[in-house]
Amino acid sequence: MQWRKLRSGNFQNLVTRLMNNEINTENEHVDFDTDARFDVSERCWCGWKSKSVSRFSRDYLECERCATHFARRRIKSEAVSSFYSYRGYWQKRQIHKEHPVLEERQAIFVEDGRVNKWLTSINKHISTPGRVIEVGCAEGSFLIALKKLGWKTIGIEPDPNTASEVNKIADLDVRPGVFPDVDNLPKAELIVACDVLEHSRDPIAFLKAAHRQLHPNGILYLQLPLINENTDIESLNTNVFDPEEHAFIFTRSSIATILNTCDFEVLENDDSWQTSHEITIARKRKRTVNSPRYLANLEETFSPDYCAFIDILNELAEPLGLRTFCNWAKNWEYPRLWFQGLNRLNWKDVHLLDIGSEQSPWPWMMALKGAHVTIVETQTNWVNQWEAVRNKLEVDVDWVITDSCQLPVETAAIDVVTSLSVIEHQEDKNTAVNETVRVLKPGGYLGISFDVCEPGYDMSYPEWGGTPLTLASFEKLIWFHPAFNNQQPPQWNREDIECFLTWHRLSTAHHNYTTGAALLRKSENAK
Repeated sequence: MQWRKLRSGNFQNLVTRLMNNEINTENEHVDFDTDARFDVSERCWCGWKSKSVSRFSRDYLECERCATHFARRRIKSEAVSSFYSYRGYWQKRQIHKEHPVLEERQAIFVEDGRVNKWLTSINKHISTPGRVIEVGCAEGSFLIALKKLGWKTIGIEPDPNTASEVNKIADLDVRPGVFPDVDNLPKAELIVACDVLEHSRDPIAFLKAAHRQLHPNGILYLQLPLINENTDIESLNTNVFDPEEHAFIFTRSSIATILNTCDFEVLENDDSWQTSHEITIARKRKRTVNSPRYLANLEETFSPDYCAFIDILNELAEPLGLRTFCNWAKNWEYPRLWFQGLNRLNWKDVHLLDIGSEQSPWPWMMALKGAHVTIVETQTNWVNQWEAVRNKLEVDVDWVITDSCQLPVETAAIDVVTSLSVIEHQEDKNTAVNETVRVLKPGGYLGISFDVCEPGYDMSYPEWGGTPLTLASFEKLIWFHPAFNNQQPPQWNREDIECFLTWHRLSTAHHNYTTGAALLRKSENAK
């Protein structure tokens, strides 16, 4: 093999370790019936229960429905990290399979041209560097090359020791864990999985998680062994059917089928470099919804587009019990005012945090315009509804269940925070506002609704039949200043509000005191 000529740098070290019995080169074929790390599975990823033995290996079954070959035994989820350990897999196992060890791979892959092959195929589909997550990044050759081109890179390896070694070798951000069960991963424009998917016990869960992790139109880059109907035993690479590692061996047809099932469209299939594997590039599919595309180009005022959007939400949400609330939202002035003040933003660059969304159409409108939206709620009641609407609209929306007084967000990380009729329900208003201001970037915007009771204020709502409301009818007044020591004042005036704004390093960007809404901006000099 070509890589052997490059081994001179570490070869003597490997020989020494072999002589000292630090590496066991005996064949480690697994006895699946006695090894507790594996369990039985007779079902393909597509759900078909097969009894047809693969013509290539008796350790595999062949699916009669999709033609995927799948291992009779699969490694248990809890055993993945230990199986793919730094010492056991990347040193001992790679050597007796005649593959380069971890420390040698980067130089080899650069010299033999495969890194350049990867970059060339990526550049066909993505012209501007963004964020990339590589699942199973190994030594990090691909990430190193992408990082040099301006990409923000994150790698994932199941074994903590391997992740630590790669971080030291390549100066990368490699995180331990088994995808998709890795916490706090950001959204990405590109997800890479080279020689990984075939190892996955549950490729459907893997691909659906990748779909969620990608921004709209994001790219999934796969390299994996594929066989075709005309593949014969003589032409087959013997490393492909490895039941200890490879749970699934796809065909070109079945990889396209599983990607389609998980809402990807295949853009390209290409031979890989000096391996039996192939490259498959797929894009997160644009979902088709009966929603007019002009909604992505709304004008300064929501009407009539805003109402049209809510009607569309109603069509999506009616089976979920959301119709009444969304129709009511047509009368809200708060979103109109916020939008008027924010309409100059490039929404594709905006991370919006919406606190207390429940059934509000506002975050979905902003997500449709291109914003990355995070919803903050205290209860899980709405999660199923949100997931259904997100899947229909294909927008970049996620959520966290937490108290808004303790936001799991880095300081100065958010461009826009919106909070509609929330803070009046919070006991500790001062902490809530301080926490909101903390996560805002300097110059960031806070859209907030509030109640104002100035002398002569008309406290009647025409849509409620003109029934006059008294102060006692409001649950709590929204505006709070520390001088009141958490005691609700009898009423507020503009002087009180200005005092509140100054205290929290906020200024008024846009407001309508009559309707009780404001768009505030954090000081550019605020930390």
